[in-house]
Amino acid sequence: MKKVENLLVKLALIHLVFLLLSQWVLTNDSWKRNVNKSIYYEGVIKGNQPRTTETIDHK
Repeated sequence: MKKVENLLVKLALIHLVFLLLSQWVLTNDSWKRNVNKSIYYEGVIKGNQPRTTETIDHK
């Protein structure tokens, strides 16, 4: 049982290291554009705003 506990502690520490590393990569501006592809799909980088269409006639 002691070996299993040691293994779980090691895996938790490795997981923590990878979590911190991935958070750093995603918050670092120079890495963000290369790693996070969702900003391309959402159109954040393009900066284009669609034309708004008035749907309710305000009289």
